[in-house]
Amino acid sequence: MAMSALSWLANVCPPWFDFTDLQDGWAVGTARPPSTPWERTGIELHFEGSEEVRVREVKPGTCLPARCPERHVQGDRTFCVGLHRRTVRSLDEANAWWDQLWQYLICQAIAERMGVWPPANALDHGDAGHYHERALAIAEQLGITEEYLAARLDEPSWITDPNLRLMDQQLSPINGRSPCPRGCKKARGKRKAIIRRKCKSRTMMLELVRCERKRRKALQEYWGYIRQSGTVCCGTMKQCELRALTSAGSG
Repeated sequence: MAMSALSWLANVCPPWFDFTDLQDGWAVGTARPPSTPWERTGIELHFEGSEEVRVREVKPGTCLPARCPERHVQGDRTFCVGLHRRTVRSLDEANAWWDQLWQYLICQAIAERMGVWPPANALDHGDAGHYHERALAIAEQLGITEEYLAARLDEPSWITDPNLRLMDQQLSPINGRSPCPRGCKKARGKRKAIIRRKCKSRTMMLELVRCERKRRKALQEYWGYIRQSGTVCCGTMKQCELRALTSAGSG
């Protein structure tokens, strides 16, 4: 009989966690990750799942907010520990799962103390996260990660400049004879600017622009859904779309 995900997790349980009850399909235990606010008092966690394990506080809202998009606590009170939920069917996968939970709790500790979530450890919420992940991968391949990160934060950039008219409304390439938006130049001769359709990176650049446009749209739709659901700001984060909405409503 195949071992359950919780059995695999119990086999490689890290020293900062103790299971107090382990049943078929669910478990309870206490995490005391070092150098966090819960190192001594602990944070009681509930686990559930056969292959993919979901985790939440035993009593949501005790140590962490019961619901907070910016702190990656979802509407069903479970923790969003990553864009892709890990299966646990081996010791290696179990170790990777614990590592991911450890990183999540460290980020929660930073959020608790500083009111910010480490930007390097977060993707955007909802469907926007998939576009965000893809955009980061493309930017890395192009060697423009810092440029993309700045554009994502609304710094002026060709990535987000609508006046460049890189694509039409169907997101198909246009204006192929215009200069490459990155300023690429010919390798020899007078070093003239390369036109868009001859730039070797054109396909990837356009995909990056598409991803960023879709990311922004998906993120806007996500926050619209969150507002309509009646989610209230927990007040623990310095910047939050829900806090901005609450402030505007109380004015």
